[in-house]
Amino acid sequence: MSSSPKYTTVVFEHERQAQFEAARLAREAERRRHEEIARRQRFEAGLRAARERAEALTARSADLARVATGLPQQPEAERQRDLTARIAAGIGGITDEAGLTAWNDRALEAERGSERLRGTVAAEMTTREHDAALGLTEARLDGETDRARLDPAGAERVAGLTAEARAQLGGPGFAPAHDRLGIAAAEHLERVADQRALLRRLAGESAEAELRLTAALAEAGEAAVDLPDAEAAHRVLADLKAEHDEVRPRRWEHLLDEARRRTADVTAAVEARLDQLERMAIIVEAAGAALPQAGLRVVAGSLVERDDAMTFRARRTDGTDIELTVRAGDGRGSRLEYRSEGADMVVEQTAEGTVARCDLTEEILERLHTELGHQGVRTDGLHWEGKPEGPRPDQEAIGNTAAGIRKQG
Repeated sequence: MSSSPKYTTVVFEHERQAQFEAARLAREAERRRHEEIARRQRFEAGLRAARERAEALTARSADLARVATGLPQQPEAERQRDLTARIAAGIGGITDEAGLTAWNDRALEAERGSERLRGTVAAEMTTREHDAALGLTEARLDGETDRARLDPAGAERVAGLTAEARAQLGGPGFAPAHDRLGIAAAEHLERVADQRALLRRLAGESAEAELRLTAALAEAGEAAVDLPDAEAAHRVLADLKAEHDEVRPRRWEHLLDEARRRTADVTAAVEARLDQLERMAIIVEAAGAALPQAGLRVVAGSLVERDDAMTFRARRTDGTDIELTVRAGDGRGSRLEYRSEGADMVVEQTAEGTVARCDLTEEILERLHTELGHQGVRTDGLHWEGKPEGPRPDQEAIGNTAAGIRKQG
């Protein structure tokens, strides 16, 4: 083969560029399809959780209305019970994630309203029945099973005040002790509600980020993309999944930002690689159609795919092979490179230095370039190291060269 390949830079005409863009759009549509499937699964899981939340909220509101019977707070408790029932019934109208988020916001406000009213009822009962008042406050706290995890300091303080109020049962010190407990319990439960709302939001965002990063890494694997930071990306993904069991919102926010950045980097690398493969495939397809029209025959089974190029061979009518290498995405444009046995190569010493001529091969390749144009791939001429600046010899000279080659054969 010639040590200095001939080459040409290629540009897609409108139809070939449209073909390239269509492939890119098809990939994006496939990504969206997979994301939509996963998003629907998350929505259905969220809807099931909302139904369980509605049942618990309805039961607690009904219990509060029962406890408030005969107290000044009874009308308000009944209104809260009816409001909760309407919110619970609204689950049937939820059709998408936005609706689910809005419903959870309404449920959170109803929960907070019920808890504030429960505190008022407990304070009212302080002057009537110590055991019932303390029991109602404890029931408020027992309804939040994960409050110690979400607000450990508040849970510890409330536990101390609960023990203090219990020690004062039946005595004159119970009312102030229970008041202190009620205030601390309300503050504690408010912090728990805020923390739970924050973690619920982060969990939803995390599920989306995990989905996108997982899909991007899987796509990188399928496309055999060499990711220099692949290990770090997998580690971020694992850390993000583990954060669901922790209460570290700042760290979670940091991991989310990191996951989004990693996803963007991986997706860009995958897209660049798939674009490269698509460009090379289009050029190979166009060349395969153009070669026979230029008097060349593609050698069956000669296509070899490498990381940075696709190579195949075409055979001239005299039996000489030309190796064609397609390159794209390496920063130097999309190119076709040609290497031949060089039977028609002539090296001449001129006043301008050494020049190399491959006139017959050059003529064939220029015909190929014309045919590539008919296939929607435009070339910028034929180049090689040592190419003479002047015109090629006339057709008679080319014919004599060709005749000489045939005699050599």
